[in-house]
Amino acid sequence: MPQEETILFVCNSDSGVLPEIKNYSSVTATSRADICNLSAIIYSPLGMKKEWKRFIREQKITSRVLDRNEFRAEFGPGITTFPAVLIRSGKGLAVLVSTDELNRCRELEDLIGFLQQRLSPIP
Repeated sequence: MPQEETILFVCNSDSGVLPEIKNYSSVTATSRADICNLSAIIYSPLGMKKEWKRFIREQKITSRVLDRNEFRAEFGPGITTFPAVLIRSGKGLAVLVSTDELNRCRELEDLIGFLQQRLSPIP
């Protein structure tokens, strides 16, 4: 039985209480220099943005958001630059949206555009 594909949104931050406090204070600040760009795009100070939740829910593929340390604990040290959007198929991982591409995104719509382009079936 083939394994289902999963999109992994890996943030450039570590999970835990202290990193979460730093992330929250960075999201509320006017500068995004100290925060992961992926986090800044998909989260607001109140949690995950509604538009993002809706987009993810509408996709026909499972997705997960992971912090860097969670990703490394589960998948090992193979990927070294974050943030990244990866696709897992079976035991293999492939980059769907690179760190450079994510860091060029300024709005949620930029990220959604990348994903729609990369996830659309090839005619």
